[in-house]
Amino acid sequence: WLAEHGVWVPLVHGVLGTEKPHVQVSVVYSRPGAGNQDWHTDGAHVDSLREWGGGAAQNPPPYALCVFLSLIDLDKDTGCTQFWPGTHTDKGLAGFGPASEVLGTAVSPYVTAGGAVIYDYRLMHRGLANRSRERPILQFLYHLPSYQEKKNYGAASLFETSGTIA
Repeated sequence: WLAEHGVWVPLVHGVLGTEKPHVQVSVVYSRPGAGNQDWHTDGAHVDSLREWGGGAAQNPPPYALCVFLSLIDLDKDTGCTQFWPGTHTDKGLAGFGPASEVLGTAVSPYVTAGGAVIYDYRLMHRGLANRSRERPILQFLYHLPSYQEKKNYGAASLFETSGTIA
C-alpha cells in the first residue's frame, strides 16, 4: 500500500517524470556492532540517456529514486545512512567519499520512526556504525520502466507483483 500511496509518491512521479514508475520494496537493516560502510552509490552514473531511449545530457535526470522509511527512531547509537549531497551529478567523485567528512559536507538524517529520506540512486552514501539495536529500514526503489536493476537485487521476486504503481 505504501509503495502506491506514501506521501512521497507525488514527488517521485514528478522527479522521474512518469506516473507509472516500477517499484521494488525491500528491508535494509544493520545489526548491532556493524561498522561504517565504505562510501558508495547504488546506481551507476550514466553519460547519456541513450541507454533508456533519450539523447545525450551533461547531467542526466534521475532514472531511479530511493525512499528509506525508518521503522525505528534513529540516533547516534543506532546510526543511519549518511549522504554526500550533490554527488549524484559528478561520477568523478567516486572513491572520494572520505573527503566529505573533511569538507564537512556529509549529512546524517537521524529521523524518527515513520520518517522518510528520499535520494537519487546515484548519490554517494554509506551506512554508519550501529552501536545499539537492529536498525530496520523499509526501502522503496522507484525507477523508470526502461531501467533494470542488476547490481543490488536478485532477478526473482519473493512475491507476485505487477511492478508498476498507479
